[in-house]
Amino acid sequence: MTIALVFLLLAAALGGYLSIGYLRGTPPPAAGWMLGLVHGVVGAAGLLELVIGLDRHPPPAADGVAGFGVGAEALLGLAILLGLLVIMAAWRGKRLSGVVIGAHASVAITAIVLVSAIVALG
Repeated sequence: MTIALVFLLLAAALGGYLSIGYLRGTPPPAAGWMLGLVHGVVGAAGLLELVIGLDRHPPPAADGVAGFGVGAEALLGLAILLGLLVIMAAWRGKRLSGVVIGAHASVAITAIVLVSAIVALG
């Protein structure tokens, strides 16, 4: 689980960097698309590691975090779908409102908090 948390925190840091520029309206750096790609790949790797980790070592029910794993998986899946929506809009040359970016970030951060609780109590 710790590896999944590290991947997710790294993806969150990259996403935070990307979102600041996006919301300010400044053009991304020359390799901005590559940072976005790394952000998505690292986030997906975190979800994959979480799925594998939960399959091998489910969180103990005695700690009260038994449902956190499934919740985190579902939220990360939703975050990936919202991220794909952002990518599709960028490919079409459209600029989405900050609400979509904020929803993507909020859902992902909520999942990271759930994974953090599993790691801390597990």
